[in-house]
Amino acid sequence: MTKSISTYKSKKLLIFIIVTFIAITVLYIVNITQRIHEEATSSEKKDTKWRDYIDNSRAAAFLKNYNKMFAQNQTQTPEADPNNVITIQTWWQAAAIIDWYYNGPKRYDCKQVKPMGNWHICQDPPYTVSPPCLVYSFGINYDFSFDDAMVSLGCEVHSFDPSMNMETHKRKNGNFSYFYKWGLSNVNADAYEPRKDVYVKNVQSWKMRTLKSVIKELGHEERTIDVLKMDIEGYEWGVVDNLLETDVLKQVRQFLIEYHLFPSFPARAEYVYLYQTISRVREMGFREFHYGDEPRNINEANFNNQRVVDYVSFFFHQ
Repeated sequence: MTKSISTYKSKKLLIFIIVTFIAITVLYIVNITQRIHEEATSSEKKDTKWRDYIDNSRAAAFLKNYNKMFAQNQTQTPEADPNNVITIQTWWQAAAIIDWYYNGPKRYDCKQVKPMGNWHICQDPPYTVSPPCLVYSFGINYDFSFDDAMVSLGCEVHSFDPSMNMETHKRKNGNFSYFYKWGLSNVNADAYEPRKDVYVKNVQSWKMRTLKSVIKELGHEERTIDVLKMDIEGYEWGVVDNLLETDVLKQVRQFLIEYHLFPSFPARAEYVYLYQTISRVREMGFREFHYGDEPRNINEANFNNQRVVDYVSFFFHQ
């Protein structure tokens, strides 16, 4: 009898232990599941904060106007949806959306837009440019007004232009001001022959570097580029594509660029890809805070559309 009672108590204790273990396990699983859900929700909220919904509905008017001007000889023009990249299939559809990007609303309302020479920077936190700041300026054409203004702000400034009759040197306007007879490209080359234009009248041979190579040669791999300024006369499209492919733009806090669509350069056959490139810049977190007026001539014979676009990067919105 005593043995039976003891056996009964042992079984009861075992059952209690098993039930307790199961309960603890269930609570643990519920707790882990809840934490995972909270982390996922938090991450989703963070992604939502970073995600920028772009409403291109008003671009339909640009598409309609371009269709009237450029699609008369087409038997059938594919339908274009301004909110769907893959539906943009003709050069004039791409040109229409790019024109919309140039003339649409600014997607970041900078409260402190500051003129710096002939360009502008945004001095809102967290984009504020202050020492020790690093600035890259590509495309000078003997006008150092922007570069000198950034030096006066206390920044380390590196200026680049292979088309000028000027050799690489340390400039005299500050302790951290340098000029390089280099050009910016999507490839590295030591003897690049540029196309002739208003800045290049004769045959020249340029040293060209990708931005990633420039950063490495100057020893800036671990530094943030506070301001990247680029005015390189149509070559910017291939360069921007390279910046996206190499992830270098993630080092850039503010991106100031002049986009160029000249009558014969880049080729119209490339416009769809150019549109995709500028769309990727916007999608990766760069938001316009300022536009600059530039030449615009929307007709088929002499199509010309240029625009200065100044961006801040939401990569630094932390």
